[in-house]
Amino acid sequence: MRPRLLLAALLTSSLAVLALWPAAFAQDKPRPGGELIFLVPSEPPSYDGHREGTFGVVHPLAPHYNTLLRIDPTDRTGTRPVPDLAESWTIAPDGLTYTLRLRQGVRFHDGSVMTSRDVKASYDKIIAPPTGVISMRKGAYQAVEVVESPDPHTVRFRLKWPEASFLISLASPYNWIFKADILARDIRWYETNVMGTGPFKFVEHVKGSHWIGKKNPDYWDKGRPYLDGYRAIFINSNSAQVAAIRGERAHVQ
Repeated sequence: MRPRLLLAALLTSSLAVLALWPAAFAQDKPRPGGELIFLVPSEPPSYDGHREGTFGVVHPLAPHYNTLLRIDPTDRTGTRPVPDLAESWTIAPDGLTYTLRLRQGVRFHDGSVMTSRDVKASYDKIIAPPTGVISMRKGAYQAVEVVESPDPHTVRFRLKWPEASFLISLASPYNWIFKADILARDIRWYETNVMGTGPFKFVEHVKGSHWIGKKNPDYWDKGRPYLDGYRAIFINSNSAQVAAIRGERAHVQ
């Protein structure tokens, strides 16, 4: 996996603190607390990960969300999917049906429960966006015939033809699960607003300066995140980024 996508994966899985330590300390018990400060070379054109494809979106915003699957950040090949909102999955023998079982008790930051209805609405938006709505990853799902939600804790993808890389596509760090009720009211709401199920809640975005997230105390993965929060600082100059690291104004690029 490319380094900047790896950073996004680490943040989203709340492992960034561990990633900053040398390998010799990899077995140490993580100490909770603190704020991770990292640099981002650009600002988000919008807040909607479904329509954007820049690191200026995925780095500051991904920690507010979850995806169905994610790439194992310890896998050097960047090709091994592991559970996130989907705790397990099965693939039909003919490779045409993927059935994913969702975690129970996952809540959005407004306190509402996440269900397969939210997953279906999010993927319908990604795969078949309405006129005028942009989806950067629409082309990755040409094999999908339909997304189904047979019960609140199950989502099913029916394919037109087998797709060997389908699970990897489901682990894209941009495929955030949005709230179905919000999308039904305003399909473009997430372009200018933030509200997910992730380990960090949105605090503020000051254009030209920074983005701040704070620990979600009700996160479904108990004991995580380890961090109290994070701050993304927007600096597009390489020399200024190096100066920020050397001056200890940031921990990582």
